[in-house]
Amino acid sequence: MPRDLSGYPRAFWVLLSGQLLNSVGTSLIFPFLTVYLHEALRVNLAVVGAVLLAQGLAQVAAVSLGGLLADAWGRVPTMTLSLGLGALTTFALATLQAPLWVILLVVLRGGAMPLFQPAAQALVADLVPKDRLYGAFSVQRIAQNAGVILGPMLGALLLQRSFAMLFLASSGILAVFTVLSAVLLRRADQPAAGRRAGGTPFSLRALRDPYLLTMTACFVLISLSYSQLYWVVPGYLTIFLHLPASRFGFLAAENAALVVVFQLPLTALSHHWRSEVTIAVGAGCYALGFSAMTTLRSFLPFLVPVAVISLGEILVNPSIVSLVARRARPDDRGKLIGLVSLADRGGAAVGPAAGGSLLTFGGPALLFPGTAAIAAIAACGYLLLGRRSAHQAAGVPADG
Repeated sequence: MPRDLSGYPRAFWVLLSGQLLNSVGTSLIFPFLTVYLHEALRVNLAVVGAVLLAQGLAQVAAVSLGGLLADAWGRVPTMTLSLGLGALTTFALATLQAPLWVILLVVLRGGAMPLFQPAAQALVADLVPKDRLYGAFSVQRIAQNAGVILGPMLGALLLQRSFAMLFLASSGILAVFTVLSAVLLRRADQPAAGRRAGGTPFSLRALRDPYLLTMTACFVLISLSYSQLYWVVPGYLTIFLHLPASRFGFLAAENAALVVVFQLPLTALSHHWRSEVTIAVGAGCYALGFSAMTTLRSFLPFLVPVAVISLGEILVNPSIVSLVARRARPDDRGKLIGLVSLADRGGAAVGPAAGGSLLTFGGPALLFPGTAAIAAIAACGYLLLGRRSAHQAAGVPADG
């Protein structure tokens, strides 16, 4: 439970410090990548869109591969590989300016960085007792969101000098964490040989487990709905409400700041809830927040539904990872966490196209209620899973 932070092992705090560095180093770049490709290198916007699509596809593939490598090779080696490749490709972005090389590096970097997430989360699950995983992943979320707040601010300052300075700073931060993880976390990683062999490729166990299959499918819906906040809502504010594009930056900052401030209090409040119920409440917050956007026609009122969605995010993200980590065996923990990450990335990949279509053909009257309905369906799915899980724990038939 996060109210007693002293009980976590030293390796957890080393990992957490490194994840803050990783989040800062990563978020230094992502808000400015499109600007760099289009404004600095004069890459056509259509090509920029294709590059970002290719980067997204590489990220989707990488989270599954990261889970496989974490189980087969080890958590820390996988993390070190991801960070090292990220540092090298980011450094190369600072030194190469030929558009073709830069595009290739952006896609390679997109395939390298997500290897880290399932390995790091599997390492947390190895280090922390099962009854404290929810708190551990909540603290992890604070570090990640603090980096999301600090990174773009630092990036904006560095960008006053040059894009090269931006890439060099990001590369240096990632390099520091590469060394940190390789040296300080090496002993914390259980050797792959020490975990039970026989894990199945691409988490076939999940395909044979109706609970895991339903849980993953519902999480795709949650991710799809949440992705509207960062990919479709900015376009709605700019195109339909004719607000400056910079206004969404305030909503993004509000989202990250609320996660940092309220993650621990809400974790304390929901600590004794079943994980499925916690996720369902979070998805319900998404449904409530997006439905409230339907009639809004000015900027300031959007602060309220974004706050509600942020509270849902606080509940959903650590709960889903801790739920999977508790159910997984040590030999397939990385793969199953990778499967959840794949569901997250997959929903986020489909979300912009789905939301854009709803907005184009039906406007806000279709986009926001539609997004709310998707989140509500996911909430109902998790409530049913929670009911079944509670009955199984009590030895009662699920339909009894």
